[in-house]
Amino acid sequence: MPRYYFHIYSHDQEYPDRTGEPLDDDAQAIAMAHRIVSEIAEEPEHREIEVRVVGRKGQAVATVDTNGLK
Repeated sequence: MPRYYFHIYSHDQEYPDRTGEPLDDDAQAIAMAHRIVSEIAEEPEHREIEVRVVGRKGQAVATVDTNGLK
C-alpha cells in the first residue's frame, strides 16, 4: 500500500508531514487532502491554507487549497 504525505502551508508557515498515511491510491490521498483542508479552514486564523500531497518517492500527487472549498 503506497504511503502519502500531506505537507501543510499556511501563510508563511510550513508544516511538513514526516509520518505519512498508507492509502490505496491517489484518489484516496486527494480525498484525504480535501478533508484536511476543510477541517483546518474552519479555524479563522487558517482560512487560506494549502495541502500538498506527495508520494513516498517525493513525486507530487496533488495540491488542494481553500479555493477548492468554494
